[in-house]
Amino acid sequence: MAYWAIVFLIVTFPFCIYATWTDLKFLKIPNIVPVSLVLVFIVVGPFVLPFSEYWLSLVYGLIALMLSLVIFAARLVPGGDLKYTTAIIPFVDTNELISFAMFVSLCSILAVLTHLVFGWVGLAPKDWASWKTGGWKRRFPVGFALSGGLIVYLAAHIIQPV
Repeated sequence: MAYWAIVFLIVTFPFCIYATWTDLKFLKIPNIVPVSLVLVFIVVGPFVLPFSEYWLSLVYGLIALMLSLVIFAARLVPGGDLKYTTAIIPFVDTNELISFAMFVSLCSILAVLTHLVFGWVGLAPKDWASWKTGGWKRRFPVGFALSGGLIVYLAAHIIQPV
């Protein structure tokens, strides 16, 4: 059993839920979420990961931060989504970044469909920003998909260690 995945799921789950809620309601992920996630990894990581894996995860997080700065400077993705992505990268096994990207892709498709269906059938809260704007100008809360991707990735390791 992957004990690291159990610990990481327990400590990241509340942040994922909060990030999802704020992204759906306000289309913003508060800075406290990625900062807290990074601090949690720095504190908890050494206790559940081998030393070399811990440092490699931190290096990958720094690489993700540098790439995020370039992507943000090019105005391709909003900053909150990039900060959140950068903060969750260290929680992913460095040998499985492609696998994690597949989980995020699947969760993105499911999140978009869920978001659309909730809007179509009238289950979406009327005052929430992600459902307020209509038509082609509608913005999708990417934090919803990123949170789902991390939760499903960690849960998959608990259920069936890869």
